[in-house]
Amino acid sequence: MKDLKDKIIAITGGATGIGFALAKAFGSEGAKIVIGETREEKLQEAIDILKNLNIDADKTHLDVTDLKSVEKFADFTCERYGRVDMLINNAGISGARGRIDKVDIEEAKKVFDVNFFGVWQGCSVFSKKMIEQGTKAAIYNLGSENSLFVAVPNSVAYVASKHAVLGLSESLRNDLPDFIHVGTIFPGYVDTPLTGQVEGGMNADKFAEIVKEQIKNEEHIIVSHAYNTVHIEKRINEITQAYKKYAPRYDGDDEYDVKTILSNL
Repeated sequence: MKDLKDKIIAITGGATGIGFALAKAFGSEGAKIVIGETREEKLQEAIDILKNLNIDADKTHLDVTDLKSVEKFADFTCERYGRVDMLINNAGISGARGRIDKVDIEEAKKVFDVNFFGVWQGCSVFSKKMIEQGTKAAIYNLGSENSLFVAVPNSVAYVASKHAVLGLSESLRNDLPDFIHVGTIFPGYVDTPLTGQVEGGMNADKFAEIVKEQIKNEEHIIVSHAYNTVHIEKRINEITQAYKKYAPRYDGDDEYDVKTILSNL
């Protein structure tokens, strides 16, 4: 979306951190913002700030783990502004820290309920409305540098959930109508309430400005932290070397390629 003016943008978990920074960044370009999360006091604080910045914004309660709540969030957005042009699936939590044999699986499930199934439900509910609208729209899901490599040790649930978000986004890019753009945002370490116990991350407003320009350029891979390429290249090299050693290319090697096989059915 080259021009964000008057675009209707819904942001889950948009009252603090990256979501709130994105609300300010998009709103500064004239977008109309709807934010939702469970903490009413944080929602009100965020709305007060947005309105003081002359941003057209509204709020509603949202629990991304509750399908009915997500449906109400989408309905609220469309009733308030008549349509929805963009969804930012931003809500996320950490937790279930430790080595896997020490982690409570119920805590790990809570991480997945928010970070993955919360994103799933947002995509499911909002994509249906976008398809019914039939107009150009976009969905952006918050992944992480942990979608691409293990950045944070002893965080297996969080890392796995963010890998899953990338897979979900890429599948949607393949499956949804062409007029619905799908992208994944890959934050590195950003100073937010989620990561506030350790200082030294990128300022959230700076991060949001970097993200905003890529969204305006309709990119589907949204990046920020330059040094991440060091870790990504290491991972790609390990995969490439494994294939070279144990599954090297040969003439006609597409015989077992699933996309080739399916295209011939």
